[in-house]
Amino acid sequence: MQHKKSSEIIRENLTYMLNQEGTPSMRNLSTSIGTSDSYIQKILNQERTPSLDKIDSISEFFDVESWEMFYNFRKDRPEMLAIMQQLNKLSPTLLPSVKAYLDFLLAQQDELLSTKK
Repeated sequence: MQHKKSSEIIRENLTYMLNQEGTPSMRNLSTSIGTSDSYIQKILNQERTPSLDKIDSISEFFDVESWEMFYNFRKDRPEMLAIMQQLNKLSPTLLPSVKAYLDFLLAQQDELLSTKK
């Protein structure tokens, strides 16, 4: 898998979000985050890389977590986006159970791999 620069992934995610049906316009986004339309256009053209504060503002505008702007789930692992979004909704008290289950799955996978050798 080829790794992309963060700015390219941010651009792809922003382009995707702006092109979703029913999504507010680029002007609404720029007004909401306190920038000009040309600033957003420069991000889309990879002439500018937004600061972390702006990424937080963009994420808030689209109601996604900031970390989602740095990973292209649609291309790399589309099923991971849904899984990670669901994990984010869990109560922190449930996370140890999730971790235990993942540890169990990983141990099973390790066992399968070791028997194939």
